[in-house]
Amino acid sequence: MDKTLTKHTLSYAQLFESLSVGDYLHVPIEYYSKSAVQTECSRQNKYAGCTNLNNMYTTSSKQKDGYITIYRRR
Repeated sequence: MDKTLTKHTLSYAQLFESLSVGDYLHVPIEYYSKSAVQTECSRQNKYAGCTNLNNMYTTSSKQKDGYITIYRRR
């Protein structure tokens, strides 16, 4: 399921908590820092006990222009 935020409504940790398996969340770059989202992604994968090859969350900035996309794999 694709979700798109239009303003800064959630904290960085809440962005990841709001996703279920197979969901995409498009976060606007103008309200959320790309590096902060990537750092929180690494932190959430570490909390989940993921290895480098089997991450729970991934990010992409090329899927939708002007947005950072967060995807939950499992």
